[in-house]
Amino acid sequence: MRLIDVTNSYAELVHSQLNTTDAIYVKVYSLGNTLVIYTESQDSIGIALENHDRRILEKEVEFVINRLVEDPNVSYTLTVDNSRHVIEIHIDK
Repeated sequence: MRLIDVTNSYAELVHSQLNTTDAIYVKVYSLGNTLVIYTESQDSIGIALENHDRRILEKEVEFVINRLVEDPNVSYTLTVDNSRHVIEIHIDK
């Protein structure tokens, strides 16, 4: 698995996140056909995974956490929709 930085292809999404939320940093990655949106504010980190073609796999969630979170032992909250097509990871700083 590889995370590919595709932030430049999602300029409107990044601009919207920076203007309508308290985000100070936004990156967008592709993990195959799963889109990963990393958002950081002064108080927290939010990572959203979305795949409208299939369910997101547990190994994808673990891979993203290991790659994007500096401290792998940090506690986080997972929010999963019923279809498992969108997963949100919330980390308090």
